[in-house]
Amino acid sequence: MISEALANAGVGAETISYIEAHGTGTALGDPIEIRALSKAFSVGTEKKGYCAIGSVKTNIGHLDAAAGMAGLIKTVLALQHKQMPATLHYQQANPNINFGETPFYVNAELREWESGSGVRRAGVSSFGVGGTNAHVILEEAPEPQAGSESRAWQMLMVTAKSGVALEEASENLARYLKQEEAAELADVAYTLQVGRSGFDHRRVVICRDREEAVRALEEADAGRVYTSYREVANRPVVLLFPGQGAQHVNMGRGLYEGEAEYRREFDKCAEIVNEEIGVDLRAILYPALGDEESATLELEETRITQPALFVVEYALAKLWESY
Repeated sequence: MISEALANAGVGAETISYIEAHGTGTALGDPIEIRALSKAFSVGTEKKGYCAIGSVKTNIGHLDAAAGMAGLIKTVLALQHKQMPATLHYQQANPNINFGETPFYVNAELREWESGSGVRRAGVSSFGVGGTNAHVILEEAPEPQAGSESRAWQMLMVTAKSGVALEEASENLARYLKQEEAAELADVAYTLQVGRSGFDHRRVVICRDREEAVRALEEADAGRVYTSYREVANRPVVLLFPGQGAQHVNMGRGLYEGEAEYRREFDKCAEIVNEEIGVDLRAILYPALGDEESATLELEETRITQPALFVVEYALAKLWESY
């Protein structure tokens, strides 16, 4: 099973630097587990004493059906913090285990997790009393990368289960934005929108930079902060757009220049319109400086007005869909 896990992961045993063992501390079971690990590792490496081994059972005992999950959580946290936790109360090895002849050593104290092979990897074992055996290979996550340059305006969303909790969450967000100067505002906005549960008490902050966000949150700026309580969930979404008479030159220009999704859908529609009536809506709706007056006259023609309105509205709907 351990050999198959290594093969499925496509990694060599020599790249595994920590094993979270089933490790129940029994005189019979531990030597069998070490022999099996050594046999699986010997296929790919002859190195001795290079891979740390430990068991979360020294911390919290045997959690029965949750034992494997506890080991998994421990190892993920160890990878995150780049540290190997101590195996508590370890003084000497089981006399039936000769660690010197194996790739393993008991990690008896907290230590920094060095990445000699370039990346930290671990194996986690869990053996059920009913015969269900599992072994997974974990690899440290890549360092988070800041998002690419984003749109000029951002929407910060905060939700909570009560009004009091919403105020507290807003204060926490303002405090975070003041303290974490390295955090990209676009990344914060993204995480708040897609990485958090949505509750019925909601607040949205519209801002261009960190200082503006903090000021709006602390001053409850009515022009930038919108608070509501969602009484009914799962309402259908309906998009309602104006008809003829609402058209004007440069409508949606900021979206066309700043939103790739809007521009892509607009261009696609504009090409179709150009094929049908021989008019490039982009030249009329977004004219060069000084050509606005002539473009306005053209836009008043019904055969141009109606497709122009449709294209702007359709591209806007597709942009909202992408959000």
